[in-house]
Amino acid sequence: MDTKSKNRRFAVPVLFILIVSVSLALLTMVDLFQKREYLQEDNYFQTSAFHRELSIMAGLVKDVHLDFAGYVPGKLDENTANQLKKEHEDNLKSIQKDNAEEYSSRIRQATEDGNIDEVNRLKVEQKNRLQEHTDHEVANWQERVKQAIVDKDAEYKERKNSLTLRSGSYRYYVTDKKNDRVYTNLGHYPSDDELNRHARFWINIPDTSPQPQGSVENISRTYQLNELSGIFYVPYSPDGYSQIHADALYFDSIRERLYAEGVMLLIILIIFVLGYWYLPLSRMIQMPIVAKIMALFRRIPLDIRMAALIPVGFMYLVMIFNMRFFFFPIGSEQFFTLAFISLFTAYLLLQLLEAWLMYKEPERFSQQWQNSIFAKQRVLLQESFANRGMFFKVSVLFTLTIFMGMSMGIVFHALVTGDGEFLVFLSLLYGLFYVVAVLPYLLRRLGLMNRILLGASSMASGNLSATIEKVHKKGMLADLAHSLNNIKQGLKHAMEEQIKSERMKSELITNVSHDLKTPLTSIINYVTLLKQENLTPEERKNYVDVLDRKADRLRVLIDDLFDAAKMSSGAVELNIEQVNVASLLNQSIAEFSDKIEQSTLTFRVTTEQPKIVAPLDGKKTWRVFENLIGNALKYSMPNTRVLIHLAETQDDVILTFKNVSAYEIDFDAQELFERFKRADQSRNTEGSGLGLAIAKSIVELQGGRLSIEIDGDYFKVTVVFRKHS
Repeated sequence: MDTKSKNRRFAVPVLFILIVSVSLALLTMVDLFQKREYLQEDNYFQTSAFHRELSIMAGLVKDVHLDFAGYVPGKLDENTANQLKKEHEDNLKSIQKDNAEEYSSRIRQATEDGNIDEVNRLKVEQKNRLQEHTDHEVANWQERVKQAIVDKDAEYKERKNSLTLRSGSYRYYVTDKKNDRVYTNLGHYPSDDELNRHARFWINIPDTSPQPQGSVENISRTYQLNELSGIFYVPYSPDGYSQIHADALYFDSIRERLYAEGVMLLIILIIFVLGYWYLPLSRMIQMPIVAKIMALFRRIPLDIRMAALIPVGFMYLVMIFNMRFFFFPIGSEQFFTLAFISLFTAYLLLQLLEAWLMYKEPERFSQQWQNSIFAKQRVLLQESFANRGMFFKVSVLFTLTIFMGMSMGIVFHALVTGDGEFLVFLSLLYGLFYVVAVLPYLLRRLGLMNRILLGASSMASGNLSATIEKVHKKGMLADLAHSLNNIKQGLKHAMEEQIKSERMKSELITNVSHDLKTPLTSIINYVTLLKQENLTPEERKNYVDVLDRKADRLRVLIDDLFDAAKMSSGAVELNIEQVNVASLLNQSIAEFSDKIEQSTLTFRVTTEQPKIVAPLDGKKTWRVFENLIGNALKYSMPNTRVLIHLAETQDDVILTFKNVSAYEIDFDAQELFERFKRADQSRNTEGSGLGLAIAKSIVELQGGRLSIEIDGDYFKVTVVFRKHS
């Protein structure tokens, strides 16, 4: 194997390595940029999370040693007790006042009436009610006192326990200048030498630095108000488990990982440089795989590619900056992420490569721009404006129709709101003008257009004796009708000759024996030719290719015949399950997308619901859709629409195919279900004549029905599946 072949063999892996290295380098650089603060020494102690924990610790020291100083569990402090007592006294006064107001008017009324017994009864009731409310308030006050004691004890216990748990992570020495006390878990105030040897981090509170953290600033203000000052530090070795030290260790591990990423980035860049040295851009463009991809890429219009570059590039950056990639353990997620990012990288590199080629060869840009959608639309606009008279008329009619719609909107708005009488009057006048002048003009032109279309359709179907009647002697539509009538005369003689030729071909190919005999005869003939000894390699290859095609054609005919026989006998196993007919139909259309695009037909598919379910055999139903779509592609009139509609009722799923036949159907629709019957009676197409028969058998085996309606050349197939087995 020579050196050149070896280079070609390694070119594709090197190209793959280049793309992956670019993706990995970008992911690495973004991760280093986003986590650059982790590269600082002891970065954890600069984070807001640590400063919050530090503020909590400093607050606990103040609460336990100052706010709860001298606190005795099970007993209220003086301030709380006085507050509860005052609330109790206020409630008693309120009860007495409400009681007096409730009974004073009633007692006064009984006294004025001279009803002494009622007066005595009310006074006794008033006294009892007052005593009842007073006793209730006393009980409530005692309960509030008990609950306050419980809450205060719980708060004290919680603060004290929290301080105890955190004391293993912190050392502190706090001086209370107001009470001349010291609160500490150290034996003495730490010196600078001790801090340098034992403290991983330390801070004075109140913090006097120019820009203290927000949480530290708040606790510093609290310490200043309470005349507290001291030092807090985190030792290198905690007493027991410490979440602070665990978090700091985690931050240290991230820093070490970032150092490793930096080394990896350097290695990746070296690999990229070596790969680019081995496979420069000039050689990369000459690679067959790159050439094929570029050819497919250029099939996308240039303006679409340019417009897609911005959203794709933005989405690429969003993914790069938000995808989680560097974590342990390394698993399939990282490989999937790298592969996904590499696809986008390859696409963007392809865009850059194409831009570079256009820069080197400007004619490339000109050629591709001519095929862009914008350029084509510009040509269409120029062609539309070529006949200025027609362009002007269409524009005027379009504008007048828009004004008519606006007038109807004004009238409707006036009917709803009841105002705008003058505008309504003008709208009605314009509507009268539109109905009297514009509408008749449109109807006359539409009538002539319909006559032209019907005449042209009749001529296209073979009726060359048809004539388009003209009412207007002037105008472009009248000129078109006159031209078609003239063309008809020139085509008539040629069509007659062609019809004679087609009739002769139709008589020669009439039944299945000839369908099978034709490829078989070709196979026999070419086998005979292959037996000759003086054949050149090129001739022998051509004969073998012909044999392959004829054998494949014969196989299709025999397979269809075999399937039709199986369907007719009922010897078919069905795998019934709940199938989404809408999804299956869309998949079938997608399978034929290439053939549809190559044809001149326009497929219009509508489904009433995105999910329409029926109990069916998915594979067999797929064959039904395949046969119907293939039938439409083979036998539809070019440049027409194929309408496919899927709907459902309470009991059935209904699928309809509508198309205009390219062949005249002058026989009963039921004959199409017969073996080897085709709408193309000349048998020029590749069909076997078994497609509809097989489809009908599959549908009926699943409890459904398939029917055909023919109205002239209008062809409609209706498939009904039962929703309940």
